[in-house]
Amino acid sequence: MAFGTGYFFLFVQGSYTATEQDIMEINKIKVEFQGKVDPTSIINFNSIYYNQSLFQLLDPIYVMPHSDHQNIDYESSDSCFKNIKSLLNRENFEKVWIWEEYRCGKRKSLPRDFVLEPPYIHPSGKSYAWLMYRRNIKPYNNRNWIIPHLPYFHVTELSSVKRMIGNLGGIYEILERFDSDALRAIAKGQGTILTRDFLLARLNYPSIFSIVEYRVYQRDSLDGFLKDSPYFLHNFSKGRSCFYKDGPLCWDYNVKHLFKLANKGSIAALILFFFLSLMVLKLLLAKIKTQRREDERRRLALQVLTHEFRTPITSMLLTMEKVNKHIEGLDDELQESFLRISSDVYRLQRLTETSRNYLRSKKSNKLVNFNFEYVPSLNLFAEDNLYTYLEEFSEDKFKFIPLEKDSNFCLDPYWVGICIKNIVNNAIDHGEFPIEVSLNLKNNNELEITVQDNGEVIFDDISEITQEFVKGNKSTGTGLGLNIVKNVISEMEGELRLEKNPTRFIIHVKNKKGVDNE
Repeated sequence: MAFGTGYFFLFVQGSYTATEQDIMEINKIKVEFQGKVDPTSIINFNSIYYNQSLFQLLDPIYVMPHSDHQNIDYESSDSCFKNIKSLLNRENFEKVWIWEEYRCGKRKSLPRDFVLEPPYIHPSGKSYAWLMYRRNIKPYNNRNWIIPHLPYFHVTELSSVKRMIGNLGGIYEILERFDSDALRAIAKGQGTILTRDFLLARLNYPSIFSIVEYRVYQRDSLDGFLKDSPYFLHNFSKGRSCFYKDGPLCWDYNVKHLFKLANKGSIAALILFFFLSLMVLKLLLAKIKTQRREDERRRLALQVLTHEFRTPITSMLLTMEKVNKHIEGLDDELQESFLRISSDVYRLQRLTETSRNYLRSKKSNKLVNFNFEYVPSLNLFAEDNLYTYLEEFSEDKFKFIPLEKDSNFCLDPYWVGICIKNIVNNAIDHGEFPIEVSLNLKNNNELEITVQDNGEVIFDDISEITQEFVKGNKSTGTGLGLNIVKNVISEMEGELRLEKNPTRFIIHVKNKKGVDNE
């Protein structure tokens, strides 16, 4: 699907460069739009803001408060004359002083032409008209005073005024909907301005006349007109693709036109890729469903086996307890045989309990739950796991090399024992005698168990030989032995390595002293 989609859009991208014909077509659309769609209004900003001081009421940059006046409430009588010294050297300081006297109760009224004379913006970034209105004192809080004085409010304040007194009427209903970007563009005299609600197109006058006058069109009217054309219009931004940059605006193909650019073969190929992707998804879901059913089947089989093993194991444990009461009457050889049978029964019980714990821990992220404990003698631990092989084979066929200096070690004796036996069984089934098992202890912190035989390994990488169900021609097992070893050692944060000539499987197990049981 990614290939098909990429092919389609690369095909379209090949024609995504404006030619002279495209530019002519766009200019034609612009002319037709101005001829067929009437503007909502024509605004001559020079007639409203006819001098430089009034023009500041249009530019958002002038509503930024001076640093000394950011946290002072100049609408109320609080903080009277605070930081007034910082304004002593400013132009038209007298108007600031008059306002301070008025808001602090030193003056009962303002001069009649107070709001009509420059400057129109207080150092706090608020217009004087706004400050007078916010004092909430007649007549400045009255709609009859506000409406005639709207030109003396900063344009960014008009939306708040509208919320307070309702409809502003006339062009101020339009001005209060301009955002800061549009106002900055108007202040700079930009030719075309696109906002969320309007399209503004500046009227062209001879350069000797600095007239800022715009036709104002509703954005809905523009979008409706372009609906049947191949293009749509948006503001240009760096990093975004643009078919044709028209000043601050960008013309791009609409989706319908993109499909027209592509030939029938490309569209058919795209549909085919989507169809194939759906088929692959369907097959994948079916495979997941089958795998889940197979997992449930294996889990059920494990549940049945675990349940059925419990009864004979319990019976054997009871029988062992009875025999154990009379063990002193047995000769040494029978006592040793009984102890080995007891050890095997307890291992079988541990295997059953481990399987039950696995079935209960469905939410666990661990493959194996370990029970770390101290083994007082590593040599005796290894001999206990190898005794059947040491009895079955002569010393020239099977040899165990213990530690020169025996030591205790913290590990999971059950799972490490399983790993040792699985690797030894693998050597017997696939390797050649003699087989040698040796222990090596590094810094009392890492146990190295090496199983060596004289066979030849046909695999180049240990990851191949430890895959599930991989086994040799002589094997009568399931092909899971080495896979179990790999997973257990990995969960135990150890390492399993393979070396050749001679074949050596080496297990590295860390000393888990101080680690809680998992």
